[in-house]
Amino acid sequence: MIFRIFPFLPNCYKALGLAFLPLVFAGNVLAATSDWRDGYGGKIRLVSAGTLEGDLKAGIEIQMQDGWKTYWKVPGDSGIPPTFDFSASRNVEKVEILWPAPARYGDEVSQMLGYKDWIIFPLKVTPKDKSLPVTLNVDANIGICSDLCVPVSAQMQLDVPKGGDRDFAQEVMIDRDLALVPGKARQSFQIQSVDQRKAKGKPDRLTLTALIPDGLGKKDLFVEGPKDWFLPLPQPVKGQAGQFELVLDGLPKEAKTKGAALTFTLTNGDEAVSQTIRLKH
Repeated sequence: MIFRIFPFLPNCYKALGLAFLPLVFAGNVLAATSDWRDGYGGKIRLVSAGTLEGDLKAGIEIQMQDGWKTYWKVPGDSGIPPTFDFSASRNVEKVEILWPAPARYGDEVSQMLGYKDWIIFPLKVTPKDKSLPVTLNVDANIGICSDLCVPVSAQMQLDVPKGGDRDFAQEVMIDRDLALVPGKARQSFQIQSVDQRKAKGKPDRLTLTALIPDGLGKKDLFVEGPKDWFLPLPQPVKGQAGQFELVLDGLPKEAKTKGAALTFTLTNGDEAVSQTIRLKH
């Protein structure tokens, strides 16, 4: 288990070395976790440990069998976007899902955005009353894919003590994927320009020019449109580093592009940033 987990730790944990890992997992006995819910191709559970900006820190952990993947909030060309309903939770004001940046899988015909092997979706849980414990209840629906895609549904419950569970090992695992959640774009890592071209009878086409620092790992761009927009994936422009093209296809019939907000995720290996841009035309 240790050697399977190690390659997916962010660089800050890799630097600590293998000697650190046995100490981490030795304390996992008392971790706040729900029971696993098994599905075809993988399994899912709730976990909790520590605090995040004054709220409780938790996560939805998904382990997949070899060769299987699960989806990001925008699944790609086709797929099953994950949904999580926390409405049955007790003493919970709000649950914010913090999505780690995905990877792109597939070929020229069909591509998906998601994760393989193992992923935790970190949760920021705001209690109604911080002096009382919290009960997280989630109705989860995800898709897990290999040669075929299967839906996995699970209902899970986890009791979290006031102030959060204090299991260090579990907190390290949540923080592993919390470090992969996109931050804010900055001057050296951002989309610099958006060129929107119109053609009669055809969808608009965007050419996006991004500034991405030198670094190890894949440089890529993903997009989220307004509700009910089913946009294709941006495609890298061959021979033009940092340039991507996006066809504004998959829009509702009466949709207007002018003023529409598109949220972009830029990746650079383990690092990612998010940026929202409103279209001018």
